[in-house]
Amino acid sequence: MKQATDWMYQNYPKTTKDKQTEYELLTTTDLDWTLVRLPLIIQTDEHFNVETNLEDCKGENISVADLAEFLISQIEDTTYIRESPFLYNVL
Repeated sequence: MKQATDWMYQNYPKTTKDKQTEYELLTTTDLDWTLVRLPLIIQTDEHFNVETNLEDCKGENISVADLAEFLISQIEDTTYIRESPFLYNVL
């Protein structure tokens, strides 16, 4: 994950910094928020096994269908309020 983060900073410094700033701003609010961290998004309506982890991204991809399902579930699920989980497919 460290190598991927370094690569993002080298190749997309502005947007990567913007994401860090976004996180820092959210942590200073009293809002209920969840900031989902992702690997490569695969454009497919297929579903795969999904895992979350608060410390590390242990998968290389997430399907757009699984991402959408997870985001919708977070409307009522309070598990990750004020957290930044990694979401990824396990193949």
